[in-house]
Amino acid sequence: MQQVDSTSKYIKQHNISFDQVKRAVSSNLPCFFISFHPTNEDQKVPSAFKAADHVFEYLKQQNVQINKFSFVGWAGAKLKLGVDGKEDYIKLVSTEKWPTSIMNIPITIEKPKFIPDCFALVIRYVPRGMDYEFVKEEISRSIVSVVNLKRIQYSYNRKTDDYRFHVKDLQEYNRALNMRRISIGNVIVPITQFLEGNKLTYCTHCWRLGHIRNKCSAPTARCRICLQEITDIQRHNCSQQPKCAQCDGNHHSLSSQCESIKAYKMQLKEEVDNALARGVIHRSEPNKQVPIFDSDDFPSLSNFNRNKVAAWGSKQVPTHQPTTECTEIAGVLTALNKQLLIMTETNT
Repeated sequence: MQQVDSTSKYIKQHNISFDQVKRAVSSNLPCFFISFHPTNEDQKVPSAFKAADHVFEYLKQQNVQINKFSFVGWAGAKLKLGVDGKEDYIKLVSTEKWPTSIMNIPITIEKPKFIPDCFALVIRYVPRGMDYEFVKEEISRSIVSVVNLKRIQYSYNRKTDDYRFHVKDLQEYNRALNMRRISIGNVIVPITQFLEGNKLTYCTHCWRLGHIRNKCSAPTARCRICLQEITDIQRHNCSQQPKCAQCDGNHHSLSSQCESIKAYKMQLKEEVDNALARGVIHRSEPNKQVPIFDSDDFPSLSNFNRNKVAAWGSKQVPTHQPTTECTEIAGVLTALNKQLLIMTETNT
């Protein structure tokens, strides 16, 4: 009863906006950040669009072919660049051919430090007796760029295990997804795409739900763990005692054990389901599998009933049409029989 009361209380206090609903089903790829380091006061940082065009043209000259940046903006003093396609994202992450300056102003590039879940796969129904290191080695034999292998924990007992992992190479990712199976020891197990859950909207400044960092009204940032105010990150001494920004409990602010988090997830799921049903938003669906074979590779048989075997009890006795040769043989045999009868009667 206490859990239900706290859940309903939290829902009444927090109304989920449409922006939070859209963010819940978004599948945006992580962005890239560029920091400018002017060497003198006369150097002025260019506009976001001009700087983005400079980066795009420079990469093009270095044979790094990508589409135009889908997002260009500022995050504080840093230029923020984003792309939509997985191919473009992988190219930008893997290349070292980024420019070192823009309009003679030295720059530094910050690449995403994690692999997004859109590059995650799941292998299912692995026998429980298999060791983790053995499973990891077997997967690596087929998919070289596998990282972050984790056993999925379920709240109920299962006879098999599921493993989630990321694939850094896009070609290997697509190849594994198209094959749909992988060998673990002497067992063939299926591979499926990892389906992301609804994304939570939370602030990395105060660690509360319902807004993001650039919309936060808190004057001072707080520690992610102990929630103490941080005026100087170098002097901050965390107590390592978790405290929740939602309910002041002794757990992390985004812990799945928090009743406020549970209530928010429940309300968010309801809002997302309603929006999807009305067609207001659309969840991104996994790419359809491309068939390996073409329909022309296996043409239909024109006379497939020629060698058809009849079912039991319906077999018919074959009938043969007499030929001229058979008729002549039958006539000769009849004449011989008559001659034998005459000879027999004469002897008697």
